[in-house]
Order: sequence, then structure tokens, then C-alpha cells
Amino acid sequence: MWARFTRLIRAFAGFFISTMEDPKMILEQTMRDMQDKIPVMNQGLAKARGGIIMLENEAKQYEREVALLTAKIKACVQNKEESLGAQYAIRLKKTQEALARNREQSAAAKAGYESLLKMKEKFMREMKAKTEEAMAAIRDAEASKWKGELADVFEQFEVAGVDATYDEMLGKLRQKNVEAEGRLAMAADSIDSKAIEIDEKAETLEGKELFKQFQMEMGVADSGDGKKEEGKKTIGMKEKE
Repeated sequence: MWARFTRLIRAFAGFFISTMEDPKMILEQTMRDMQDKIPVMNQGLAKARGGIIMLENEAKQYEREVALLTAKIKACVQNKEESLGAQYAIRLKKTQEALARNREQSAAAKAGYESLLKMKEKFMREMKAKTEEAMAAIRDAEASKWKGELADVFEQFEVAGVDATYDEMLGKLRQKNVEAEGRLAMAADSIDSKAIEIDEKAETLEGKELFKQFQMEMGVADSGDGKKEEGKKTIGMKEKE
């Protein structure tokens, strides 16, 4: 039960951190952290350099003491001051040993200082590369944010129904136009134009024949040679017996 509870707590904590996490802010903070390391490194280099200078000064002091003690021992030898010369000899030995230790320490300090300088140079190169990479990522993030906002505008335009309504209404108008043209074509195909033309000619001929019959009944029919002849009454009248 406790294990399940702890997993639940970690899950909530992870979710909270992921929602609060801003990559841009984290990158900027990382760059600031790298910048903050530079003064610490410079301080370490300054201390290392100060230690080297101190050892060099001690070495000079030891070298002067060695030279002075050597001169005193020689003077004792010349004056046959064996007891005093022996004391100077012991001091000379200790000073020479201290000088040797100093030189070893100085060599180690210089090697450490050189290593620190190389570490700083490497760190500065890496920091420069990471800073440029981070700045490029931040610029890309700003560009993606702008692109996302632009995409939202277009998505809202489409979601709002303007584009869909436009296409729908345009399609309906085109459909109506196609339907009207189709109906007209069907109507035209359903009409027998030849039959209508023949019917019209037949009615015209029938009318002319009826007109001629009226002319003949009225005695004004044209025989074709310019003379009018009387004809029989055939329309509306019967012969008397």
C-alpha cells in the first residue's frame, strides 16, 4: 500500500513539474549557471597563481639562506671554528631540504595551474558552443510560437465555418445551375420538333384550301390565267332539287 502511495505521489509530482517546466526558461537559467561558474574558476586560478608566487618567493629566501650559510661555513673552516661550523652545516642541510621540498611543491602547483587553465579554456569553448546552440533553440522556439499562433488563426478561420459555408453555398449554386440546365435539356429532348413543324405546315395548307373553297363559293376563285371563274358552292350550302 505504501509503495502504491509513493508511486502516486511521484506521479503527481512529475505531472506538476512537467506542466510547470518551460524549456526556454531552463535553457536561460542553464546559461546563467555556466556564466556564474566563470568567476569561481577565475578565483581558483588566482589562488593557484598566488600559491605559485608564494612558493617562488620562499624558494628565493631559501636560496639566499643557502648561500649565506655556505659562506659562514667556509668562514668557520678558515677560522677553524669547528663547533660553530657544524651548527651552520646542520642549518644548511635543513634549508637545502626545505628548498628541495619547495621546488617540488612549486612544480606541482605550476602543473595544477596549467591544468586549471586548460580546464577553463575547455569550459569556455563548451560554454560558447552550448550558448550558441541554446540561443538558436530559443530563436526556433520563438519562431515556432509565431507559426503556432498563425496556424491557430487559420484553424479558427476554418472552424468558424466561413470556409465551409463558402464552399457549401458555392456548391449549392452550382448544383442548381446544373439541375436547371439538365431540366432544360430534358424538356428540349422530349419535344419532337419535326412533328411540330409538319403539323404547322399541315395547318397552313388546310387553311389555304379552306380559303380557296370560300373563294370558289363566292365566285372569285382564280383559275390561273388571270380570269376569275365561278364555282360550285360547297361550304355551308346545299343544292336545291
